[in-house]
Amino acid sequence: MSKIKPLYDNIRLNCTVVSDTHIDIKHPFPWLPKWRLRQVLNDAKNSVSPVDVFMTVGDTTSRGSDINWQMTKECFDKVPNATKRVILPIGNHDGWNDDGFEAAKKNYLKYYNLICGDKIDNTYFSKVVNGYYIICIGTDSDSGCEATLSDEQIEWFRNEMAEAGKSGKPIFVFCHQSLNQRHGLPVTWDKSGEYEHLFDGGIGERSEVIEEILRSQKNVYYFSGHSHMGLCGEKTFKEKGYASIEVDNGLTLINLPSLACGNHHGENKAFCIGMQLEVYDDKVVIRPRSYKTRSWIKNVPIKDGKPYLENKIL
Repeated sequence: MSKIKPLYDNIRLNCTVVSDTHIDIKHPFPWLPKWRLRQVLNDAKNSVSPVDVFMTVGDTTSRGSDINWQMTKECFDKVPNATKRVILPIGNHDGWNDDGFEAAKKNYLKYYNLICGDKIDNTYFSKVVNGYYIICIGTDSDSGCEATLSDEQIEWFRNEMAEAGKSGKPIFVFCHQSLNQRHGLPVTWDKSGEYEHLFDGGIGERSEVIEEILRSQKNVYYFSGHSHMGLCGEKTFKEKGYASIEVDNGLTLINLPSLACGNHHGENKAFCIGMQLEVYDDKVVIRPRSYKTRSWIKNVPIKDGKPYLENKIL
């Protein structure tokens, strides 16, 4: 086991990023996803360099019920001050509730504020941490498995990206669903590889406009989860044409495995995998990590034969 330690000195932003924790009272073993989340928090708490932000990229709960959010809060209460900040974008499962989307949204906003010690009033928002923009977008109405993004959210996102671009620093965007037809979608949407539409497993109808906005600025990193794929590196890309981290004309797309549920279509399909985001004055580093074994994943080459991505800031 090894503690989280930045790859280089003088780190400016240190983030622990996971996805699909799926806290659920109806889980066959409800303690299990809670235990996996606490593993991550304990690992972050013992980092050599303090972790600035802990994030899940949506589906923090399996259904956005009050009891599931209570269980989630208990995890953070049992590992207090693991990181300086907590940010929890919404996922499609967080928007599911027996009483409808508005009830789920109400629970999401309530517990976001309780867990994060912060205040948001919508499912899309941005935060500036250590001078870097963290922009979260997500469904703002009932959307099934996709993300329904209103015209108001699209306009807000366009303006927020433009404002973030003025900083001259990398911009980090988080949305539960990836862009359509990325990371092997739609074929990798489930184990069977069956799908009905080309946008299955992705954002959905607003994917093209989101991509256009992402490409309007430099040094943009887009994090997603949702598809429950394992960690896919250079080997998968060479054989099948997709990977967990894809760099396309300056836009970097990162898809996170499911922390608490089974993964598929990957070179490493284990539970409890996430990624450490490290930002320096001249580079961005993304390193896959097993929070169960508290070790860096070194057996999956991500880029140039290295088990991590390192991008220079342009």
